[in-house]
Amino acid sequence: MISRSEIAEVVTGAVVLAVAAWFLIYAGGTIGWFGGSADNREYRVSLVSAGGVSVGSDVRVAGVKVGRVSWLSLNPETFAAETELSVDPDYAFPQDSLAIVSSEGLLGGSYVEIVPGSSSFPLEAGGRFRTAAPDTSLVDFLIDQLNGGR
Repeated sequence: MISRSEIAEVVTGAVVLAVAAWFLIYAGGTIGWFGGSADNREYRVSLVSAGGVSVGSDVRVAGVKVGRVSWLSLNPETFAAETELSVDPDYAFPQDSLAIVSSEGLLGGSYVEIVPGSSSFPLEAGGRFRTAAPDTSLVDFLIDQLNGGR
């Protein structure tokens, strides 16, 4: 005969397993373990400094999340951070668009900001975003663009 304590142990174990399974499914969905990005467009960018950016970091346009960083590695020849961005297929960017590492604030993380260009030709999936000079801030870049570029 099964005692009450054995039944309690089985029920407790089942609840713990259910909570663990829910957590794994939730976390996996959040970071893209279960696909979700199969339809996304992949773009490349070489960053002089990817400070604070990691796999899973946001990709944003005008502060709105449109994708995530899908991989990040160091190029042994150029010592640039080679990055792949996985972006929602609903968004197409002009060929002269720019990718910049931005910070969420003093205590926040970093993300990749895409600044759309003005070209009438779209950047093809698998294409490469331009980057600003390493000492150029987003504000300086925007002022340059308003003044007709350097």
